Amino acid sequence: MGLAVDCNMKTINSNKTHVVQLCLAALLLFTPLGHTEQLSATPYRPTLSNPAELSALRHFEVEFGAQLNQPGNQEQRNSLPFLIKYPFHEQWSLLVGGEAWLEISDASGSNHGFGNTAVLLKHYHPLSETLAVGFEAGALLPTTGQPLGQERTDYLGNLIISKDINALRIDVNAGITRQGYKEANIDRHFYNWALATSHPLTERWGIAGEFSGIFYPQQQSTSQFLATLNYALTPQLILDFGSTVGLTDVSDDYTAFAGFVLLLVP
Repeated sequence: MGLAVDCNMKTINSNKTHVVQLCLAALLLFTPLGHTEQLSATPYRPTLSNPAELSALRHFEVEFGAQLNQPGNQEQRNSLPFLIKYPFHEQWSLLVGGEAWLEISDASGSNHGFGNTAVLLKHYHPLSETLAVGFEAGALLPTTGQPLGQERTDYLGNLIISKDINALRIDVNAGITRQGYKEANIDRHFYNWALATSHPLTERWGIAGEFSGIFYPQQQSTSQFLATLNYALTPQLILDFGSTVGLTDVSDDYTAFAGFVLLLVP
């Protein structure tokens, strides 16, 4: 009897050991998944204004879309805009964006190819739980030539103020661009501005509206209004679609777009 009890005890202890090992293995296996579920995408698209916040620390986030611009009755500009974000620090992020494909059509014909590429460094500074500022600086590189883009590097700067009022988000952007190419008797600088508001409609659906424009010191300025809907398929994947309408004679007549924001997690 004693031997039987001893053997049974050994078997029980052995089983307990296996159960503990299995539990630890399961915990190790599902811990990254639990952490992944807490992460969510931080959309910048489709508004022109960016929020002050950075995306998830040390994770790549990809934005991609399709866009149709109608500058005029006989002009059309189609593109596939993209943006890759990588925050390497709690307050610093690298942004690389542009147009993976671009087509411009007018009465003289059609041209298509890869667009120019922007490389930006972004700094984020929270002032309170509901107020933050950000700053972006970088360059627009001439990765395509005329007539799709300029042949010299432009330099960019953008100031961002983001404010939360309950569930309402307000983003204000004010930027400056120094063009690499200077036309005679024309200032090589122009200034962009944007005021966007967004609000969730349900747990998955959200809406946003934005007024934005570009001020040219010696030329006619542009302005537009944007309206968009977004849908969170998962916390890491957000779909968006919407349109813009021009508010001045020299603004694009309208724009239609659709795309997604995807946070890449292991």
